[in-house]
Amino acid sequence: MQNEILLDDSTRLAARARAVGVDVILDVTADVPHVFQSFVGVLDEADRALDRAALFLSQHVRTPDAAAAPAG
Repeated sequence: MQNEILLDDSTRLAARARAVGVDVILDVTADVPHVFQSFVGVLDEADRALDRAALFLSQHVRTPDAAAAPAG
């Protein structure tokens, strides 16, 4: 049973983004409430979901090289 009230919207958004070349992972977790990630430290599913999100971001978001940043 799926409890996520925005699953259909999320599925459509992911499909549209993927269609224009955006790297997308739609991470669906069954049997948890909407915004279950706010229960980090309480629900194991929340901890794992946030770990997966952090991994995705670390692989896809570039940060400026600190050595190349202008002194301020």
